[in-house]
Amino acid sequence: MLKKILMASIFMGIISGCQQEEGLPGEDLTVTEITEVDLPLSATTFIAENFEGEVVTSAFRITDGKEVSFEANLTNQMNLVFSENGRIQAFGEDGAEVDCEGRHRRRGGFGRPPRKPGEDGPKPNVIDPDDLPDAAKEYLRENYSENEIIKVIFIEREALNQYHVLVKEIGIVIFDADGVFLKLREKPVRICPNFQKIEIEDLPESITSYIAENYPDNEILRARKGTRKGEVEIHVLVAGVGALIFDESGEFIELKTCGMHKG
Repeated sequence: MLKKILMASIFMGIISGCQQEEGLPGEDLTVTEITEVDLPLSATTFIAENFEGEVVTSAFRITDGKEVSFEANLTNQMNLVFSENGRIQAFGEDGAEVDCEGRHRRRGGFGRPPRKPGEDGPKPNVIDPDDLPDAAKEYLRENYSENEIIKVIFIEREALNQYHVLVKEIGIVIFDADGVFLKLREKPVRICPNFQKIEIEDLPESITSYIAENYPDNEILRARKGTRKGEVEIHVLVAGVGALIFDESGEFIELKTCGMHKG
């Protein structure tokens, strides 16, 4: 796929499910759309190990004149921000410079407050889970003892000092500087809760033929069938592509690459 420079004023129109604010990036901010294979190897390894079965639906290379970072959006609506060498820097919908369509966010993210062109903003610090305050560790033990802690980030700036803990299959658990629980940003457990899994071999022939013709080198990861907005649909998640939406008879409707509407 040809790489292209995205200006914040361009609306890709792929999906209306991403409702972030629009805005213009700083004069020195450049956003380049890339594919999953263009992400650093350590970034793709991190995604594969911690978000099994999810697809990178959009990815971007961000340069601000001084630093390079990469941002990846997954089908479970998680945003991940990586450094130039592929180390995780931030996560969650507020952790990115751009939304899933490449449009610049006005609001700041985890350690990324809005800044004027050329200004450096404070950055989040990745810390060891053992360095969390005792109160935070106790809360995690009591509530998520069976869930893996993927990453912990500490944000330190004048108006905000918080720990953000990415917990596998749960979401982002946020604590204040003393380790007191503040809130949970839940991972969508099921984006369409009224959908049921269907086996790949049970997909209508029209669907498998469509995918074989248009995406012959991409693996079908999983499929589901249910009702959305009053219509029966079949959703097929394809590696490196996104979610292909078909009607009940197997006719293609659309491709969604920024996550999906709930229910």
